[in-house]
Amino acid sequence: MRRIPSLSRVAGHFGLALAMVSACSSIAVSEIRVVDRRIVMGGPATIQVYAESEEAGHAATRAAFARMAAVEAALSDYRPKSESRLLVEKVDEDVPVSADLAAAIEMSLRWHRQSGGAFDPTIGPLTALWRSTRREGRRPSPVSVRFASDAVGFEKLTFDPAARTVRCRTAAMQLDFGGIGKGMAADAAMKVLRSHGLTQALIEVGGDLLAGDPPPGAAGWRVRIQTVADDDSEVVMLANAAIATSGDVEQFLELEDAGATVRLSHLLDPRTGEPIADRREVTVTIRGGESPGADADAMASCASVLGFRGAMRLADGTIDGEIRFFDVDDELEGGGRVRRIRLEASADWAGVREAEVLADGFAFTEGPVVLPGGDLVFTDQPRNHVVRVDAAGRIAIEHESAKRANGLGILPDGRLVGCAEEDNQLLAWNEDGSVELLAVRDGDPFNGPNDLWVAPDGAIWFTDPFYARSWHEPGRKPIPAEVYRRAVDGSVDSVAEDFIRPNGIVGSRDGGTLWVADLDGGVTYSFEVTSSGDLKNRRPFFPLGSDGMTLGPGDEVILTGKGVFVLSSDGALIRVLLPDASWVANACFGGPDDRRLFVTTRERVLRFELPSDSSD
Repeated sequence: MRRIPSLSRVAGHFGLALAMVSACSSIAVSEIRVVDRRIVMGGPATIQVYAESEEAGHAATRAAFARMAAVEAALSDYRPKSESRLLVEKVDEDVPVSADLAAAIEMSLRWHRQSGGAFDPTIGPLTALWRSTRREGRRPSPVSVRFASDAVGFEKLTFDPAARTVRCRTAAMQLDFGGIGKGMAADAAMKVLRSHGLTQALIEVGGDLLAGDPPPGAAGWRVRIQTVADDDSEVVMLANAAIATSGDVEQFLELEDAGATVRLSHLLDPRTGEPIADRREVTVTIRGGESPGADADAMASCASVLGFRGAMRLADGTIDGEIRFFDVDDELEGGGRVRRIRLEASADWAGVREAEVLADGFAFTEGPVVLPGGDLVFTDQPRNHVVRVDAAGRIAIEHESAKRANGLGILPDGRLVGCAEEDNQLLAWNEDGSVELLAVRDGDPFNGPNDLWVAPDGAIWFTDPFYARSWHEPGRKPIPAEVYRRAVDGSVDSVAEDFIRPNGIVGSRDGGTLWVADLDGGVTYSFEVTSSGDLKNRRPFFPLGSDGMTLGPGDEVILTGKGVFVLSSDGALIRVLLPDASWVANACFGGPDDRRLFVTTRERVLRFELPSDSSD
């Protein structure tokens, strides 16, 4: 399913190249570098390790290679007598399996769920079909693809982790662990080396790398990343981390189909049974964890299928590392572009479970905010109501007219403020239900204030994108989409421009940083807020726009849209919630210690609970 570049390739070729660290005069005599090479899983594998003697080093590498051979014997899809090949010969029977095969299935099931089905070791029938047709230089018939797809799917395999048994529910099943097996073998080998007391080690299996402690006198194992010829190479220092690369730039088939040239990748999407269409190379770095080799291997496989935006869903709060994409585009200088998703682990966010439905049955919910007394209010935008939900879950109409408000906030005096699109204004609701106009534009009206943030000093920052609405006058033209600031004295100034469609906005607790999401521009920016209320040092913060935004209890920046994206304050992706939601419009925090996350979707309001603060 995947191409893994070889470690042995040198400058001018593709893949991961290792600058070998040789012994030098600063290394003690007892620190001997031992290098051992074998064939593992059909490709070259190398182990480098520092030991007190060559004899001790080779004893450890022999044991490590023997352990990798055991993993291969369990998972191989090309050895007729491998455990996985023998397993699928037994249908509707609970079959005891080895610890290695059980671990492969359990880890694969995790990545299958996390990827939304983009990772699936039951893809074997499709792998075999496309492999044979590529050799023959032709595309398989739709009937044969459908026939092979009928035997694919994790639901056709029942796994009991407690009993360590597997039941195959179709006679046509074939297992393909090519997306995780090399990483598992490297993890197993590293454990053997450490059991021998050798921690300064580097393992390469078919181009995937797993590093232990750095070589003597070095900060890490020096690795050069260059996935394709036009991709600028990068050098990283690898220590207690893994790197895996997956992509289809080199392995593909071009053939004529109905007079057109069709490019068939060797990478398959299990969800469609078809090769992926886009040309990309993905390099994943995983730092730490129980199985960094397997995690990097699986994540690279998933990301190659999912693409840049889809790969964000893989963040589950347990991964420290990076996903690096090189998207091939012959029209761009350099033949493509590099994009990155930095990943950060958080025990708190990893512990967040499924959401509870707080309220349901709306047309389109927006603008959640928690009132000083603890109740939640939000708008049902098409029905033009402000809705209130109290601690007991009772639902009531807070204001009969929401003035077509989207984003809401709370002013320092406790009043509700909203971006009211009905007449393109910024409004506040008084205690008696009356409405106060806070901002309106002379001449051409605002496009339609959409989201806001109330700063600690009481200033209101709001975005003004244009959305064509049914109540607009025919032929209405938008003005430039900008960000505005309403000062406490009532003055309103444009403070940022050059957006396609600015939408979500939020600031830091000290008021010194402002984040603005350009929804259609596909990027969220950070700004420094000056003492005079101006913005400077505009920087890309994260390569995704957002509908609504909020700030988490640990200063996490929350984006919304096709999911809920939890980011660290410096732009690393921690966790994605609701990745399969059709749309998440906005979010806010409340409850005890502000550790309750409320999100508004199209027709529902959901509630997530963060675990108790571990710092308490």
